[in-house]
Order: sequence, then structure tokens, then C-alpha cells
Amino acid sequence: MQVDKYSASLSTLESEELESTALSADVYLRLLAIYLYENKLANAKLLWMRIPNNLKEQSKELVQLNQLNLALQHNRFADFFKHIRYDWSADIKPIIDDLLCKQREELFTLTASAYVSIYEQNLMEMAQMSAEELQLYTADWTRERDGDRPILLPKVKEAAPRLANDDQLLKLTEFVSFLEN
Repeated sequence: MQVDKYSASLSTLESEELESTALSADVYLRLLAIYLYENKLANAKLLWMRIPNNLKEQSKELVQLNQLNLALQHNRFADFFKHIRYDWSADIKPIIDDLLCKQREELFTLTASAYVSIYEQNLMEMAQMSAEELQLYTADWTRERDGDRPILLPKVKEAAPRLANDDQLLKLTEFVSFLEN
């Protein structure tokens, strides 16, 4: 997925919000959904505070998006995956689908880096997935059994090489020296 996938839409929507005095719930829906996709949770929270109360009361989708925002802010994956199962309008469904894929990918990346093993049932509850869906996402993970309970052993992805502290310090020194001259 591209990082700048929705940046043009985001700029347009933000400009529209600044220039208009009365916006429809659709504009707020798209803006809030894009903020969630781009992981701009503080912006989403502040947008929620700016949305007029009458629009919040009229649009159940706005309330549902706020539930997603709250779950992401508090790192509650199970709540996020529970709240994302909603009949979204066609206007924001593609953004929500991308958000779901992105969050699932992050969940499995975090699980793989944080756990040596995890019970399959625990991961299914956290991701709010069926056993078949989980099988697709964890096809390259090793499976074992603890009595009658299946255990997943995540495949650890190699971390990107990092610069050594000395290299970073050298670059910072060069930058400061450049600014001084």
C-alpha cells in the first residue's frame, strides 16, 4: 500500500473544511477515515471535536469511525476489529478496506516481533477472524500443538539495517557544522 495514497484527497478535504462554513457528514466521514488510514490519530480526535453535534447524532457512521479512532488510540486491536465490521457506505468503504488491511498487517507484524508463540485462539480473538481467515494470514508460520490447543510460532521478519549511533552522530555533526557556516 502506498503511503501517499490518499494525500491528494486529504489536502482537498482539509481545504474544503477550512473554506466552508457548513459541511455535510460525507466530508467529515472521508476526512476522518483518511486520518485513521494515515495513522493521524490526533488529527482524527481534533476533527471529532470540531464536528457539529447535530451531524454526530444524524450519522451512525461518524460515531462508528470515532469508535475505531478510540480503539486505535488505546491500542485495543480486538475492539478495532470488532467495530470495523460494519456496513460502511460506498463513499468510504475503499478507505476502510485499506485501513483494515493495514491494521491486520500491523497486528501480525507486532505479534511476530513480540511473541515466540501464541495460541491460535488468542490471535483469532484479537484479530476477530475466523480460523480460515487466520490460516491465510499466517500460512508461513509454524504450527504446533499444546495438548489439544493449536499454537502458532510466528516467522520473524528481518529488521531493516539501522545506522550505528556513531554514524548518526557523525551525520548530525556534519549537519550542525553546515548550518553554522
